[in-house]
Amino acid sequence: MGTKSFRLFVCIIMLFSPILANDYRQRIVLNNLFTNSNYPSIQIALEQVNTQLLSQIDRQFYFNETEGMIKCDVGIGIKTFFDMLNQSPSLNVLFTDACQNVLTYISETATYFKLPIISFTDSDLSLLTKDRYPYFYHIVPSDHSHNRVRTQLLHYFNWTRFGLIYQHGSKYTLVANDLSNLVAMDKTQFEVNLTRGLAYRHGPEWQKDNARYMKGLLTDFKTRDVRIIIANFNQTIATQMFCHAAREHIYGSRYQWIILGFPSLSDWWYEPTNCSKQELIRAINGTLQTRVPRFSIDTDQNRSDNVLEYLKIYSEINKTYFDAYAYDTIWSLAYLYQIQSLHNQSNIEIFKKHLETIDFIGATGRVRYLNGGRIGEILVEQFVACRMMTDGTCISPCYEEEDDCNLTVVKVFLAKNSESKIDPPILYKLNPIMWHGNGPPRDRTNQTIEFQHIYISVFISISICSGIGLFISCTFLAFNIHFQSHRFIRMSSPALNNLILCGCMLAYMSIIVMGINSSLFIKKSYREIIMNIICPIRVWILCISFTLAFGSMFSKTWRVHSIFTNINTTKKGIHDSRLLAIVGILLFVDLIFLISWQIFDPIHQKRVYDTPSRLKDNHDIEIIPYREECKSKNMSLWVVILIIYKGLLMFFGSFLSWKTRHVTIPALNDSRYIGLSVYIVFICCTLGSLVIFIPNEQIQFSYFIRSFFIVICTTATVCLVFVPKIIEVYRDPHSRKRQPRVTSRFLERNHHRAAVTVQNYNTALEDNQHLKFVLSMQEETVDRLLKELTNLQTGKNNPSNVGTLELERLVAPNDETEETHDDDPLLEGDDETSINSMRNHTVSRPECIARAVSLCLLNKIQMKQLYWPDSVGIGRYSIPSFNDRLHPSSTPSPSKIVFQQTHENSKLIEIVEDNELSSNNLKRLYDGLGSLDEIRLSEMIETDLIS
Repeated sequence: MGTKSFRLFVCIIMLFSPILANDYRQRIVLNNLFTNSNYPSIQIALEQVNTQLLSQIDRQFYFNETEGMIKCDVGIGIKTFFDMLNQSPSLNVLFTDACQNVLTYISETATYFKLPIISFTDSDLSLLTKDRYPYFYHIVPSDHSHNRVRTQLLHYFNWTRFGLIYQHGSKYTLVANDLSNLVAMDKTQFEVNLTRGLAYRHGPEWQKDNARYMKGLLTDFKTRDVRIIIANFNQTIATQMFCHAAREHIYGSRYQWIILGFPSLSDWWYEPTNCSKQELIRAINGTLQTRVPRFSIDTDQNRSDNVLEYLKIYSEINKTYFDAYAYDTIWSLAYLYQIQSLHNQSNIEIFKKHLETIDFIGATGRVRYLNGGRIGEILVEQFVACRMMTDGTCISPCYEEEDDCNLTVVKVFLAKNSESKIDPPILYKLNPIMWHGNGPPRDRTNQTIEFQHIYISVFISISICSGIGLFISCTFLAFNIHFQSHRFIRMSSPALNNLILCGCMLAYMSIIVMGINSSLFIKKSYREIIMNIICPIRVWILCISFTLAFGSMFSKTWRVHSIFTNINTTKKGIHDSRLLAIVGILLFVDLIFLISWQIFDPIHQKRVYDTPSRLKDNHDIEIIPYREECKSKNMSLWVVILIIYKGLLMFFGSFLSWKTRHVTIPALNDSRYIGLSVYIVFICCTLGSLVIFIPNEQIQFSYFIRSFFIVICTTATVCLVFVPKIIEVYRDPHSRKRQPRVTSRFLERNHHRAAVTVQNYNTALEDNQHLKFVLSMQEETVDRLLKELTNLQTGKNNPSNVGTLELERLVAPNDETEETHDDDPLLEGDDETSINSMRNHTVSRPECIARAVSLCLLNKIQMKQLYWPDSVGIGRYSIPSFNDRLHPSSTPSPSKIVFQQTHENSKLIEIVEDNELSSNNLKRLYDGLGSLDEIRLSEMIETDLIS
């Protein structure tokens, strides 16, 4: 009996020994202040640490639950906290899940009581300020950890340009500032392109203002081309923001949203908005978020049996998002008090000195602390519109427009810290990211600066053409210099021709200079200097080349016009020196203008950037073209002055060419070709001025058009002026051929038959009488010339008579004046022989005397009156009658006898009594009245007017 009683006593002692042992352990009271009472993980953790870890040091946790929940109310939370202090003045630690607003006041109050406060739900950066909250600790990784992971994401995808959107408030504003500080300290040159705060007001009365503000904010991001958008706001603002992003088309392959994830088990995008479900899914699809994991998903860690046991029952318990963090918090406190028992330190000292030494594998991963905050894992997740998921990967993506399409959160990266607590986290890829395009969006429109210059192939091709033109011009110049003593070349003013060739060669050179750009030079340091020299050279060469070439053609055209229109008023020849003086004056004006331009407003190289353009197949690449232009400050003013000056010169030269278009003077054998060259220059310059209407971006086409007109104009001028000369020299290398007869508009008028009446015929006879009167006025001069001729034949010489030299000049067929016919025997000898032959054969050649008479007659009759009118009326040849001198003597003078002898074969037709005259008779009548022998007239002009 006694034995049985003893055995029963021992069993009772063994059963109640743990309870009795617990009663003798030191209790560590964990006071709590919760907003939610449903944390089953706390009870599991308490049982594990009390039976395993704390039992070794004879201690145990006692969880002192407060009555009622504070519901994130500052007033209730502060009152509950002071009631707790009043009941237990010596608190060990406060264990809470209070929201940020309540924690701010409680943590600041706890500073005066030196009470450690541990939060397993808050991650606000404001509470990490140790100067203000020295006794606050949290086990959830702070928002600073999120920013470090975001920075690593930017590095991972090579995004260096992004924008920030944050909700006004300490929590989200501090996160934005912390990220800005992180990227500023990073070695990578990050660019925060745009930062905008969002003032959102709750309530239906503020709905329109909120919508207007969000729309303007997104428009700014779209205008500034911000592609990577990092956003910090709550769930309510998130749904509204993505609703407006869907309508502003700020989503898809060109944009990437990165938001601060919400620790919530519900789908926040289903909150009511003005957008449809499909619009929200379309905008959110592809968005990345950083979020703390509910529990660790790292399978490579060596977890303890307690953690593995907890994770097995984790899915079965009714849990909140932060249950696993509450579990790790209890274990963190257990390790901390284990250390306290070893060092026999106070509660405050153990938190300050030994909290950062804790390092274990918990339910949420590796648990470590730094500066009162947790160093833990961060998940990077992506919202994917997917119909079927397998092992975290979307197998069947869906389109946002489909009704059964929903968003799925896919874990793509796990960010873990290395052994060093201060090193940035490392991203471990979990699942592939699904991009809208071929890859991650670019952080900006890639701007490629492209130098728009003349292609080397175009430059070489046009330079070859210009080189050919230069070679041709040099060949013509050598030809002109070599044959300058040739009669045909000498009579075309070779000095002016040389100037034309020099101007043309400069024009060819200007084409090459216009095509030179900085891309042709290897050394970049000298490019700007060289181009600043080339820029004014372009203007100088082109301006001077125009003056030399066109100015010389203009002066020659002016001489033709002067000879033709003013031959009655001048007896002096127009020497080449006068034409050279005209060119010199024009060149002097050019030099004054160009020097003034270069001194007061120098021309220099300038880069001009054109409107950017995007590639058709890739809108992320933007081409910014730029080109080099030679400009000055008042470039337009100088160019207008130059165009007016050159335009007036060109217009006047064209006008003179038009006035003399029917004139071909043998002494000026290239007058017609010079006129054609002036026309071509005028047309090419006029058409070439249309280059200003070509867009500046069309550099190749503009350069080609300018070069084309310069080459055409210059080549046509050179060929028209010098090819006929080469042909003539080839045909007559010894200059023995007589010049062709003069032709002009007064000899090439329309010879249509006119209806002539007897009255017209009588008027013509009257005009003939007036012409005879003019001849009678010259009889005295002719008599004197005949006497001089007689003296020459008899050998008498009268030194006082100065008319002899004039007679010799008028009748001598020497080589200088080219006044004889091809079959004249006097062409064979030199000047002296020709004069002697003239003396021996003058009597037998009455044509010489007739030519002298023709010259005398021409001096009295204006040249423009020598063509016959279309209808015969009052004679255009009529000379005012002088009745007192219209009575010639009955005895004819010797000059009249000679004149009658030379014209005995060209008598007028007899007067017919009736009124009808035949056309043949009438034609012979006019020929007889108007004939002055074209060949003699041509010879006379050449002899009398050309020096």
